[in-house]
Amino acid sequence: MSRTSESRAETAKLARLLRASDPQALAFLLPIPAPELRDYREAVTDLLYDDERELLQRTADAARLLPARTLAAIGERALGPLFCARLTGLLDPRRAVEISAHFTVDFLAQLAAELDPRRAAEVVSAIATDTVVAVSATMAANGEHVAMGRFVAYLDDAALSRCLEALSDEDLLRVTFVMEGEERLSSVFEMIGAERAERMLAAAHVSGLVEEAEHVAELLDAVSAPARATPRGRKRPTGTAPTEGATKR
Repeated sequence: MSRTSESRAETAKLARLLRASDPQALAFLLPIPAPELRDYREAVTDLLYDDERELLQRTADAARLLPARTLAAIGERALGPLFCARLTGLLDPRRAVEISAHFTVDFLAQLAAELDPRRAAEVVSAIATDTVVAVSATMAANGEHVAMGRFVAYLDDAALSRCLEALSDEDLLRVTFVMEGEERLSSVFEMIGAERAERMLAAAHVSGLVEEAEHVAELLDAVSAPARATPRGRKRPTGTAPTEGATKR
């Protein structure tokens, strides 16, 4: 597997976390091994979430005093998506889900783009599937593929399958390139099926995503079971490495 591609994926995630307008500004980090970049990114994430934690906790505690609809209005009109994302993991999960039901899809998409799902796994898993699908489509339209990749490991199969159906092939490739929980990549390819997987990887050159496609194909080979071998006579997608998982339903 290309170490450069792995580092590029991690650099893209770090650029999103740091709100870098141009991910290429961090190109100097590419020689650094991906595991080191990942550790640094997670340390920065922890620092951002721990900053002003006392204030956030007091705000979360006060959320018990007002109706969910009122809190949603305050969050969307005054606090903003970043502050609300930091609050989410400090709220009782059931309360957080109740409040989220009163947010607009556009605001939820902005909030999700700032959220660390590790800190709000129960909330993410409890959101209605229709809402998850709508939010994922909006995030894709906003170009938030890096943020979307963080949620793959936290969605149940039903929600993930519907989200995959709603995404274009290009959006799907961009998300799988940077997704967390890489062990679930083979499940993603099983859900989309061999025909779409091959189409997605083969068309990567059209959208200038050949490196992403090659990385995803190599990663899929690495996480797929040995028994899932590529059938003989199957044509390999143009511009990609052989991939076992993508060619078996």
